[in-house]
Formats: sequence, structure tokens, C-alpha cells
Amino acid sequence: MMAERGLAALLVCTEPEVRYFTGFHTPFWQSPTRPWFVVLPADGRPIAVIPNIGASAMGTTWVDDIRTWPAPRPADDGLCLLVETIEEVVAGQVDGSGDEVRIGLPMGHETHVRMPL
Repeated sequence: MMAERGLAALLVCTEPEVRYFTGFHTPFWQSPTRPWFVVLPADGRPIAVIPNIGASAMGTTWVDDIRTWPAPRPADDGLCLLVETIEEVVAGQVDGSGDEVRIGLPMGHETHVRMPL
């Protein structure tokens, strides 16, 4: 489905989406200010980009690429790490033709982006 839509990756960041794709469960979802990200590359395994407090719990899932930041960090809260991760994922898909690389986000009724703006 991602290939049909020309997506290099899918970014999920809500509890139901992260749980569906990883099996990850944590009570920290109750904090509306703590972002949790999973990048699902079109080719390759998922990458969790999460606060360091969730690393051990994410380590019990099938996700083996877990990248963390020391939270809370209100000025950034993992966004620089997320950008680095996405850049790494799409780097192999840039062919110099000038074509855009597309990152998808789910568009469900309860989808929201949990990150500072």
C-alpha cells in the first residue's frame, strides 16, 4: 500500500497506531505532552523514536531499532532525533531527479500529531 501511494515511510505517533505496528504498551500515553514516534520505512524494519523512559518497554517488542532522547526536553522533545531518523530513512531513496520524497501520516478520525510545534 505504501508503494502504491509513493511513500518512502509512514510516521505514526498515536497510541493505537504505535500499538498496532509494534505491540508497545505503556501508561505514559496518559501524558498529552510526551511525544512517541515510530517511523515505518517502505523498505526495512520500524524505528522507534521515543523518550528514554520508554526504552526498556519498547525493548520487549519486536522493534530492535530504538532511538531515545532524555525527556522531558521542551525545547526539542525528540524532534531533532525524528528529523535525523527520517532523513536517514529517505537518504537511499533520493535519486537526484528532483522528485519529492513522500512521508505518510495516517488520516483517521482520532489521528493527531503528538509533537511540539
